[in-house]
Amino acid sequence: MLYKYRGIITAFFGFLLLLLPPAPFEPSCYVGIPIFFAAFFLRIWARLHIGEHSRGNELVCDEIVKTGPYRYIKHPLYLSNFMAGMSFALFHTGFSLAMLGFCAIYGTFLAILAINENRFLKQICPTPHISSPKKIAINDLPTWLWQIAILVLIFLQKLP
Repeated sequence: MLYKYRGIITAFFGFLLLLLPPAPFEPSCYVGIPIFFAAFFLRIWARLHIGEHSRGNELVCDEIVKTGPYRYIKHPLYLSNFMAGMSFALFHTGFSLAMLGFCAIYGTFLAILAINENRFLKQICPTPHISSPKKIAINDLPTWLWQIAILVLIFLQKLP
């Protein structure tokens, strides 16, 4: 059930983050920027290797990826999502209890998804081919849109 709505739930977490009081621009806020870029590049790298394979709203196992970041991390897309969420929280609230609470709740949600997916993926699946960046951008469009929306809203809240 959670898997089917993971994108909507993640966007909901992003909008909940906006309910936290924004911190003024301070050094701890800027720590989130390199974390966001690391998350962005990890996501691109993972999507290059996952190819057109996307589970969408259903947990299916057409293939399992064992190249690129998947060689080192079982769920690089979940990790990149967590890193992006953490960077948004740092940039929005600074290093605070609110940021730590947000990261703990969001990290728990992603860990539950990963654990459930691990149980499902115990079956053997063929390895996919590497996809083109254009197809990746199209397949990942909903993720990019909600992340851009959250960033714009964070910036708007920080304006005097």
